[in-house]
Amino acid sequence: MAAPAPAKQRLKERLSLEERIRRRAYELYVQDGNKSGSELDDWFQAEEEIRRATEQAIDKH
Repeated sequence: MAAPAPAKQRLKERLSLEERIRRRAYELYVQDGNKSGSELDDWFQAEEEIRRATEQAIDKH
């Protein structure tokens, strides 16, 4: 089992993950015609897509 990542590394990874989600949520917003009112739906969909992609990448290793 690998040793836990240092706090700085975990923070960097979390910020990177949040940035990926933020960018994907914005892409979804633009794809939907920049309509207000679906921000949370876009965010949750982006989280799910990123989570799934991350799990698939982990499973490949």
